[in-house]
Amino acid sequence: MNTKPTRILSIEDDAGDAMLVRRSLTRSPGNYEVHHAMTLNEGLEQFAREPFQVIITDLGLPDSLGLSAITRLSKECHSAAIIALSGSDAEDLYIQAISLGADNYLCKADLPIIHRCVQQSIQRQLHRNEIERLVEAVQSQKSALQQQGQELAEKNAHLKKLCDSSQSFVNNVSHEFRTPLCVVKQYANLIADEVVGPITPEQCRMLRVIEDRVDDLNNMVDDMLDVSRHESGLLAAKRDRCDSNEIVERILAGLRQRAALRGIELKYIPDPTQKTMFGDAEKISRTLINLIVNAIKFSATGDEVTIEVSTCDSNRECRFSVTDCGPGIEPDQQKRIFERFSQVKTGLHQSIDGVGLGLNIAKELVDLNLGCLSLDSKVGAGSTFSFTVPYDDAGEVAKRYFARLLAIEAFGPITIFLISAADEKATDETEREIKLLLNYLVRAPDLLLHPNPSEWTLILRASPAESMEFLARVTSEIESINRNRPQGPMPCIRFHSEGSFDLREAMSMMHQRLDLRHQGPRIPSLRTPQFGDASVIVQGESCVG
Repeated sequence: MNTKPTRILSIEDDAGDAMLVRRSLTRSPGNYEVHHAMTLNEGLEQFAREPFQVIITDLGLPDSLGLSAITRLSKECHSAAIIALSGSDAEDLYIQAISLGADNYLCKADLPIIHRCVQQSIQRQLHRNEIERLVEAVQSQKSALQQQGQELAEKNAHLKKLCDSSQSFVNNVSHEFRTPLCVVKQYANLIADEVVGPITPEQCRMLRVIEDRVDDLNNMVDDMLDVSRHESGLLAAKRDRCDSNEIVERILAGLRQRAALRGIELKYIPDPTQKTMFGDAEKISRTLINLIVNAIKFSATGDEVTIEVSTCDSNRECRFSVTDCGPGIEPDQQKRIFERFSQVKTGLHQSIDGVGLGLNIAKELVDLNLGCLSLDSKVGAGSTFSFTVPYDDAGEVAKRYFARLLAIEAFGPITIFLISAADEKATDETEREIKLLLNYLVRAPDLLLHPNPSEWTLILRASPAESMEFLARVTSEIESINRNRPQGPMPCIRFHSEGSFDLREAMSMMHQRLDLRHQGPRIPSLRTPQFGDASVIVQGESCVG
């Protein structure tokens, strides 16, 4: 098979040596086309007209001094394999030639092996060309990735702007709804109470229906606001000690009026043990309202809706249950009933008002309170929605909090603070003020525990740098409070950092601390704090480390 010959340029000013090079190549098994140049400049001119695969150059040319020929050829004939030809077989000369860009070095006494030398040089050049091609491809890909990264960043910024705009729109529209809804309900209530004159029983009933429907709209507004806050990370959880019976009794009157308008009886079975819970009372109320309103909607006239509060010492939790006598929920629909914008279709109720946010929001609120929402339903017999809230037990609350972080794979850094009043003679009022401030500042992903009087433990899902930002926010908030506080500056608050930990270390540390909090001195931290002095006192305009 005919193959294209390898083009070789021999740069040699000695005609005899040039003839030997040509003869050696001609007699070799290779297929070579040999061209000759007497000087370096002549060789470069020939290469410019028609490139060669291999250049064999003498190191003693009339227009080049020694190894300078290699330097120039490697620079101007980069695509060719370069072989240095010399009468000397000195090792240092060989090394210098290679370091300056030659692919090989051949002593004139070794011309019989020139074929092997040429083939080795060609292979090295091919490898070098491939490496350069790959480098160029990588650089091109890197450039493309950088361009894509920049475009993605711009798109993300645009999406964030749109998201912020949509959240702002929801917040603004929701708040704008509240004013006319409040006016409508107040006027309906005034007329129904005969403040402006007598009305008939039927007119009173219609006015109460108006109030009921306004309450429905208010609940939808609350749901939309909660969705917006949750998606933006602003849905806070002000967890504290609370009483289950107080929470239910606070919302019961309005719900009973709503149920009565539909001919439904609302029955309440309180908790006889009166165990204290630890959670956000407002979110517990919102969850209950959503579940009870949902039960009323799916009940028929004459039905009964039962609200029951019970306790379970083995699980260290209170349970709220809402049971209706409605049509029940098919098993396949039970799997998706807590999804956003999802509503159940039944034979008795083909059209239920709402946007399908109530149960989804209820699930999110229960999760923030470190509980569990469940459903027990039987078609034709009714449904029971239940959710739990942990006891006021720091160990149980911490255990559930860390279990929640593990479930959502939140493995970022955790900083633990011990917080106390700097004044050892702090009063109950001082403790109340500090607790209100901390509950206001702590985010939903964090946990504030109050295991001992005038002492709090703050588990902050934040890096050391973010923790310092949190302390700066505390200082700023106290400065704002003190400017309008008639009785003078707030009490000093001491923040003692236990350090920054990963999730497993934080779990281990809190387990030790909560188990041993009444058995001797405070356990030392597992890791040296990673930012500044561990103790910071915050008061008014000062934040001193």
